[in-house]
Amino acid sequence: MLHGRRRALGVLGSLVLVAACACGPRPSAEDPTPIDVSLPPEQAALQGAEPIRVNDGGWTFTITPLASYVLRGVVVSRENYHFDWNTDLSPCDVAMVWGELEAGGAWRRLDWSQGGRWYFWRWSGEEPFPNVTVVRNSSNTHIVPADSNLARAARSLSEGDLAELSGELVAIEGRKGGQTVRWRSSLSREDTGDGSCEILYLRRLRVAGKVYE
Repeated sequence: MLHGRRRALGVLGSLVLVAACACGPRPSAEDPTPIDVSLPPEQAALQGAEPIRVNDGGWTFTITPLASYVLRGVVVSRENYHFDWNTDLSPCDVAMVWGELEAGGAWRRLDWSQGGRWYFWRWSGEEPFPNVTVVRNSSNTHIVPADSNLARAARSLSEGDLAELSGELVAIEGRKGGQTVRWRSSLSREDTGDGSCEILYLRRLRVAGKVYE
């Protein structure tokens, strides 16, 4: 009887593992090319790009591309969100570093965290970098995935991952009944405070040699 029970539990465990794998992101291709995280993000202005319209939870969103954008860096934190008007549209934020903060693992000299759509860095003892170095070599990106598979891929990013995120920086207008909300991406890597985060309509993600798009 005990042997039979163990066997049944083993089968159940296998089924749970299969179900968990089925819920994970599915790569569309493999690309083992090294990701160069030494340079700042690539950005190019877009003119006359077609808006993207999304209906979700009673909201009608108009997403207007402002600039093409490729971000390559090391993930230092990721925060998933569940309760707000924009959580279905943007289920997570990803904080990443590149350049001076990536070199030699310099970012590990800071403590990173996220909350309320902000990201934060702290240190103990003497300040390891001028504040401007952190601002110019890191970002908190609000992820607006183009589909559910990209959403799962973005939500699975972990601290220390080298990742490449591609898509467009966007402005968003949402309407629901008499409510109107607006959310606009920063287009600078040197601003701080409210409105300084990037909002990325994510079309492609590359991490650990796998491509999601």
